[in-house]
Amino acid sequence: MEHPEHAPAPPPRRTATRRAILIGSASLAAAGSAAAVVGVAARSGEQKVTIPMLAVSGTTGATPSSGPAAVANAPVADPRKRAAHLLRRAGFGGSPAEIEAFAKLSRDEAADRLLNFGATANTTLDARLQAAKFELSDFGNGLMRDMQRWWFTRMAYTARPLEERMAFLWHGLLTSQLSKIGREHAKLMVKQNELFRAMALPKYGDLLQAVSKDPAMLTYLDNVESSKEHPNENYARELMELFSMGVGNYSEDDIRESARAFTGWRITAPERRPRVEGLTPAEQQQIRREAIAAWNPEFRFAVRQHDNGAKTFLGRTGAWDGDDIINIVMEQPATGRFISTRLFEEFAYPGPATETVDRLVQTWDSSGHDIGAVVRAILVSDEFYSEEAYRGKVRSPVEFIVGLVRGLEMEFDTAGLGVAGGHGATPTVPTWPWIKCSSNRQTSRAGPVERAGSRPPRSSRAPIFSTSSFGGETGRASPSPPSRA
Repeated sequence: MEHPEHAPAPPPRRTATRRAILIGSASLAAAGSAAAVVGVAARSGEQKVTIPMLAVSGTTGATPSSGPAAVANAPVADPRKRAAHLLRRAGFGGSPAEIEAFAKLSRDEAADRLLNFGATANTTLDARLQAAKFELSDFGNGLMRDMQRWWFTRMAYTARPLEERMAFLWHGLLTSQLSKIGREHAKLMVKQNELFRAMALPKYGDLLQAVSKDPAMLTYLDNVESSKEHPNENYARELMELFSMGVGNYSEDDIRESARAFTGWRITAPERRPRVEGLTPAEQQQIRREAIAAWNPEFRFAVRQHDNGAKTFLGRTGAWDGDDIINIVMEQPATGRFISTRLFEEFAYPGPATETVDRLVQTWDSSGHDIGAVVRAILVSDEFYSEEAYRGKVRSPVEFIVGLVRGLEMEFDTAGLGVAGGHGATPTVPTWPWIKCSSNRQTSRAGPVERAGSRPPRSSRAPIFSTSSFGGETGRASPSPPSRA
């Protein structure tokens, strides 16, 4: 990412085992750095580059006479702190060289360098993935382990951090779940992950159209079984509640009517291979495995299963199909406010002010619902670089570990990823695990840098990558969210 003329020579790669990293990360978090970049001194010849441990939101630059609101709204002044903040939120953290390079850029230049990732070659990552020989087409424990290792490797070693951040974001918002899809069809999650990467910064209507026909989504929310005789309401409800407008902007009648519009949406099946008599069960299973490995599921429309009747949806009547429903949803003002708010909260902090959302909605409308334009507006905003945003979120374990690998420029052994929790078994929404590093949750966030009288940072849920992130339900609202200060 950095220009060579701006970046000091990188330190040699360090080799670290998963066990060493997990032990080290737990110790660091217990010392108060679970949401902080680790203090690191990296020597390159006689030059010393340090990433300092920084104070949490509401403490940096504060004085006893400073009011909480003044501190929260104040911009972060140090360009290196701003650069580190940007690389944590728009990626998963930066190396000392990347931080130094981004510190020399203006807000606009820094945002554009991240957003225009298509101009950045990812050949080093491609070579690493090819050498790893991850199994992403067969089914079984090998695939479920390897797809997690594959995705972790992409996040940790990509030269396009915002591309991977957006894939991670869409995975959390446009949710599918591996445990529901099943081990045999786990490759659908790889296909969906690649969709999110290919459409990292789309026109949002295009992404909704694509994910609505995605095989993993169709399977996860049971739309592959929805027929005109028995329309399934799962996807229709999720589309409005979690993917677009939010609760309170539609009725139960809208759910029922739109469910009829999505009937007949199917995916292609694996090739049927003739049954051979006299084979052992193991040989029959091998034939099935080969058929699944060769299967490349695609969307198909089963005309006879589709309800062609008139439907009234959000006050409009017509013989709507699923594409029409999404187009109507995208016309609703509630969609712009919901998605703009969600994006801001992902990058900055929860609960943005009304005027902040209003400004983002103007960008949403004027750009034709372009996610790249809205993300850029967030990344160059005063709110993003405010003390309220800086250190204002708790990183999930996967973000924390990926951040360590990127920040320390480590070689990370992914061999143990995915073993815990039944090779990718996903907990239910209320059971998302928190970082268990301290008996005092506030200490684990802020640690010794928290000063008396400072406002504790806002919180966020923290899914564990090795047990749940591939197929987790991070898009759902927690029924008992952590308290906010």
